[in-house]
Amino acid sequence: MTFMIMKTLCFFHERSLACIHCHPFSVLLIHNNGRGREKLEREHEESSREILPLYLMNPVGTVSYTVMENRWSLQGMTALVTGGTKGIGKAVVEELALLGARVHTCSRDETQLQGSSHEWQAKGFQVTTSACDVSSRDQREKLMETVSSLFQGKLNILVNNAGTCITKPTTEYTAEDFSFLMATNLESAFHLSQLAHPLLKASGSGSIVFMSSTAGVVHISGGSIYAATKGAMNQLARNLACEWASDNIRANSVCPWFIATPLINDYLKDEVFKKEVESRTPMGRVGEAEEVSSLVAFLCLPSASYITGQTICVDGGATVNSFSLRWSLQGMTALVTGGASGIGHAIVEELAGFGARIHACDKSETLLNQSLSEWERKGFQVSGSICDVTSRLQRETLMQTVSSLFGGKLNILVNNAGAILTKPTREYVADDFSFLISTNLESAFHLSQLSHPLLKASGSGNIVFTSSMAGVVSIDCGSLYGITKGALNQLARNLACEWARDGIRANAVAPNFINTALAQAYLDDAGYKKSLLSRTPLGRTGEPNEVASLVVFLCLPAASYITGQTICVDGGLTVNGFSYQPKA
Repeated sequence: MTFMIMKTLCFFHERSLACIHCHPFSVLLIHNNGRGREKLEREHEESSREILPLYLMNPVGTVSYTVMENRWSLQGMTALVTGGTKGIGKAVVEELALLGARVHTCSRDETQLQGSSHEWQAKGFQVTTSACDVSSRDQREKLMETVSSLFQGKLNILVNNAGTCITKPTTEYTAEDFSFLMATNLESAFHLSQLAHPLLKASGSGSIVFMSSTAGVVHISGGSIYAATKGAMNQLARNLACEWASDNIRANSVCPWFIATPLINDYLKDEVFKKEVESRTPMGRVGEAEEVSSLVAFLCLPSASYITGQTICVDGGATVNSFSLRWSLQGMTALVTGGASGIGHAIVEELAGFGARIHACDKSETLLNQSLSEWERKGFQVSGSICDVTSRLQRETLMQTVSSLFGGKLNILVNNAGAILTKPTREYVADDFSFLISTNLESAFHLSQLSHPLLKASGSGNIVFTSSMAGVVSIDCGSLYGITKGALNQLARNLACEWARDGIRANAVAPNFINTALAQAYLDDAGYKKSLLSRTPLGRTGEPNEVASLVVFLCLPAASYITGQTICVDGGLTVNGFSYQPKA
């Protein structure tokens, strides 16, 4: 039997499409076998933890539920999305609303606003609208006054989505073209962020997402001015992430590839152009708006609380079904190495919370047995085995075990096991080199090789490498450690392209110092910790579940167009070239 505490939400039975309306704060008890349903009404009690139901319809038509905590909910939060009546903007509005946020959106087109408003009202979304041309400074100020009034001077989320494109050779742009694109794409986002700052600060937990483009990361045929505005947005996100971190405001930018929207569809009508785009895309297709909106929503969730200053590309992936399936791992299988402690332990729990069946390995039998007992008490579907990942033979035995447990299929491989050995470069000996390469790099490479047929057989495979910011920038933890992590980041890029046609995605997650036993020796050094935190805009070390949440998101169907990326979970450290915060 599965129990769930619910808030007002609407579920549709897979076969009958009957709507089951649930009274606010009711408790619904549902037998998984479908033979009975008992509904008990009771008063909602104040709690320090909200509950969000994550649901899905399984193949036999019964309904199953997983209880998730408020880290995966936007209930009670407020959001402003510019350009929200079509394309990616509309998808973002709906994604945020589905997760419980109250949303205000704007558009230049009042007809589109009215049509979208009726549609959202019919869906039961809490969305208000107003007309606004974001290229006008006066209208931006009026918009923010409206938002402040609607949300009582507080705003949790600002999504700077409105934008446009004029494609010309650089030599043919006029001064008017430059002014128009700068005002619409860049100045509007900059000014709205300024105007939103006091509201975001007042909310106690603010998040800004800039809708950028891969044109701001690499060259594509979209016009140099458009690209300049998007590149500027990416840098603005980095700057605000550092400057406003002390106000508890995060800032990130999302960079879509070619997405099937009204803005892009005219280009895609050109079959030669479309074929070229698809040939350059590892997954062989353009993306869908909802594949971008899922990342935007994730970055606004409390579960993304240690991700700031990042530019994340949404530029490759597989087709998704409905919202419910996109945010569930029900029926999926996972292998997590080094899963009995620290970040690995948090990853296992987060995956299990989303419904995955997991096999975890660890070289410590004591830690593994303690964790297995804990997970059994929590009702998680987790098995485990002892494995020293430095041993080739034990890696092969591990994968044989996994193949047997999961019927020859595996959806998720998290290469998390690792070690650190800090010395000056001149003092490393050959054994140090062999040990770190074997533990951190060779194990991940070999396990990826061994898991390939299982991942391919699943039809939707995901590899996540637990890397480190030491593989992105230089930090004082040893050059050999940095080498192994930089290699993991590049391995993720290579596998993302090489195995894309097998339905396998690969990404790397690069944490800052996280509160784990592995990092404790460094954090116990007061001088080291003070120096570290002075460079970290959010001013603190991260928690294991703040890394685990990103790992799990990358494994969700909702992240189906994200592959080959190295994403830092670092409180903004790797984008902080220099930041000085004078005392008030």
